[in-house]
Amino acid sequence: MKFVMIMIICFGAECEAVFDPTTTFDDYNTCYSTALQTTQYMKQMYPQSAGEIHCLDPEQLSEFQKFLDDGNKPTLSSPEPAKENLIDA
Repeated sequence: MKFVMIMIICFGAECEAVFDPTTTFDDYNTCYSTALQTTQYMKQMYPQSAGEIHCLDPEQLSEFQKFLDDGNKPTLSSPEPAKENLIDA
């Protein structure tokens, strides 16, 4: 099964989905590994942004594309960091 990497990047309250449906990964683990590397790059390049990266199979991608085509905007599934992940300074 093929997977497509979807990046949801937010600057303030505005979020956009970035993906190329023609760029696929042969398995979930390869997509996930690449997503981890991409996450680190995005954090360095856009430190004031928030985002998520997902690896979707063809059925999930079709549903997500329909969601966007219907005029919906992507949002983060966890917009606030979990309290246990916060570091007191």
